Amino acid sequence: MKKISIKVSYKLLGIYLIVTAIPIILVGAYLNYSIRDIVLNNTLSEVETSVDKMEMRLNTIFNRVTNTSDLLYINNDLKTFLTTDYDSLLELYNAYNRYPVFDEFLKYYDEIEDIHFFMNRDRITNSYFIHADSTVKEKQWYNEAVSKNGKISWVFLQNHWTELHYLALTRAIYSTSNELLGVLVIYVAPDMLKTVVEGEPYNTFITLDKELIVYHKNPQHIGKHPDFFQQSNENGNNYLVDRQYEGEEVKVNVQEIIPEKSLDNTFQISTIIPVEEIMQKPNAIFTRGFFIVTGALTVSVILIGIFIRSFYRRIQQLRNTMFQVAKGNFQIEQSIKGSDEISQVYHDLKTTSKSVQKIIDEVYIHKIKEEKWKRKQKEMDFKMLASQINPHFLYNTLETIRMKALMNKDPEVAKIIKMLSKMMRSALERTDRPVPIEEELQLVEYYLEIQQVRFGDKLSYDICMEESVMAYKIFPLLIQPIVENAIIHGLENREGKGFVQITLSSENQYLIIQVTDNGVGIDKNKLTQIKERMNDENYQSDGNRIGLHNVQQRIKLYYGDSFGLEIESIYGLGTTMTLKLPKRNH
Repeated sequence: MKKISIKVSYKLLGIYLIVTAIPIILVGAYLNYSIRDIVLNNTLSEVETSVDKMEMRLNTIFNRVTNTSDLLYINNDLKTFLTTDYDSLLELYNAYNRYPVFDEFLKYYDEIEDIHFFMNRDRITNSYFIHADSTVKEKQWYNEAVSKNGKISWVFLQNHWTELHYLALTRAIYSTSNELLGVLVIYVAPDMLKTVVEGEPYNTFITLDKELIVYHKNPQHIGKHPDFFQQSNENGNNYLVDRQYEGEEVKVNVQEIIPEKSLDNTFQISTIIPVEEIMQKPNAIFTRGFFIVTGALTVSVILIGIFIRSFYRRIQQLRNTMFQVAKGNFQIEQSIKGSDEISQVYHDLKTTSKSVQKIIDEVYIHKIKEEKWKRKQKEMDFKMLASQINPHFLYNTLETIRMKALMNKDPEVAKIIKMLSKMMRSALERTDRPVPIEEELQLVEYYLEIQQVRFGDKLSYDICMEESVMAYKIFPLLIQPIVENAIIHGLENREGKGFVQITLSSENQYLIIQVTDNGVGIDKNKLTQIKERMNDENYQSDGNRIGLHNVQQRIKLYYGDSFGLEIESIYGLGTTMTLKLPKRNH
């Protein structure tokens, strides 16, 4: 039997490795490399899309600068100004003032940082018109512009006045008689070049003729040679090359741009894509996945070995139990280890072995339940009989007593009984739903009139209410317990006349109800205890202070924790209780 078990275990383990473990490892490796390719391809696709947008923005800048140079190239007023001889400096300054076209371009075109015209004639200069002296004429960019005979040239040069370096368009301008008038220089605004690459997630360079960096977010790179173009023989408008950049393996996406009307110059938008940085997350996922899969396979192999051993033992236990039941012994173990089909079979066997005992138990339990049901039914019948007392019997009895008092010519007692009847009728007919404020105040007035009969001239009251308050509802039996508390605890022990004032007002989204008395007041320690008990959900009242605690808890349960009852008191002067409730319309 052991040999057979060992052979089966090896077979199961071998099948598991061939069918499950090895395919999982192979699929995991394939998915990892596929994910790496997908991540890299998605990144390259995003970069190409981003580069297309940058190219569009950059071409817009170049076109605006080129169009400006065209307008100035054919501007007859400019040529007239440059070819005219002026007799005095005043005439020359007036001529400068009559020619504001440069100011107009700088005012309306954000792409242009500055415009200079290097005049061939020796004249007094201003901020725009500069005499091209021998020093200027020796510079390469000037000679290159002159040699191109009016064609556009893009260079990276220093501003004559600020000495800052800018990307600029240069162009020689001639008179109608083909006389060289000078060289026009239009400087491109760096802020506009910044908007081209702003927000890009990867390192992006704008270069001129693959020789000079004309813009980068790090100013230290501007004006330097781009190392990533070394030994680059790629052709085409867009290409991808592998390079070493700052000691790291990267891919460089290069987008070639030829500005409009530019014959010799090209621009490049080069995006440095750090492969290692992009692959860092997929590599981390692969490493974690590898350890997880390896650990899971190791644990699963161990568990399969344990399962095979346990499987054999449970089969043996099931066989022995079946033999015991077959001999008529139904006292078997409650369960067998595990929760699979073997356990279910064992459970069915246990159910069969206990069937007779179960029938006896069911009959016994049924009798107990029947007795309990009969007892509960009797209790329900008793409660139903007790609940048959009609509240109207109480009203009719009070009315009989009132009529008896009237017959005995005692109107004061009759009045008290009438108000008591109205008050009890109002209180007993209350529901757990909000009621109009006027109904709640009517109940309070009944109570105050009864107390006024009791105290006589010693008690007076006043109810002040804004007219708008009548449109709202409140939860029933909130005001009367507060008024009762004011009379019992505030005015009963006071010498002299007592006064209760009830004020109802609205404040923003709140309904404010204040009950003020001129009673004995509450000292600070006792007031603190009352507030703590009032806000304690688990406080069990001894019967003396159930009113305030009940009101506070009902408000918080019905309206929420942001509403409730507040107490302010000065010992010897009186107490003010304020209800803060939300506005609820009819």
